[in-house]
Amino acid sequence: MEEFVPFDPDVHMEEFIQMNVEYLTWIFNQLDENYQIDAVSMLGQTVPEWVDDNLEPYISLKPPEGILFILEVDGDVAGMGVLKKLSDGIGEVKRMYNRPQFRRRGYARQMLNKLLESGREYGCSTFWLDTPKFSVAHHLYRSTEFTEREAYPESEIPPMFLPYWIWMEKKEE
Repeated sequence: MEEFVPFDPDVHMEEFIQMNVEYLTWIFNQLDENYQIDAVSMLGQTVPEWVDDNLEPYISLKPPEGILFILEVDGDVAGMGVLKKLSDGIGEVKRMYNRPQFRRRGYARQMLNKLLESGREYGCSTFWLDTPKFSVAHHLYRSTEFTEREAYPESEIPPMFLPYWIWMEKKEE
């Protein structure tokens, strides 16, 4: 049975850190494979170091400013997703990741729907996200009415990676 539970640092911190390392290792490997970019050298940090330096904005989110969900499947931590309110009416979807053994079961769509639902509860009617050009999630985002847009200033993508990213938007009335 799957359950989307709000992040509890006392319960989920270690797994959340590990999932971020897994997620960013995949991104860095794809940058190298697809574009011959050594992200570790460019950032001057290993993936675990970068994760340690960049987790605070996620683990400190509290409604209505945002929420971090952990996906649990039969007691195992299977994935994560974040909704972060950027300004009045605008929410950002971040860190959607499911571990490989939990993919192709519809959990990503469920997580996205949960994040959008939470954003609506927090007063958001516009949703933004960024995604690598090589991500397989584009189909999911487009099927839920996200369309491409220009980069937005609040995106946390390091400048050297901007050419390899897509930004998307979903507006609801």
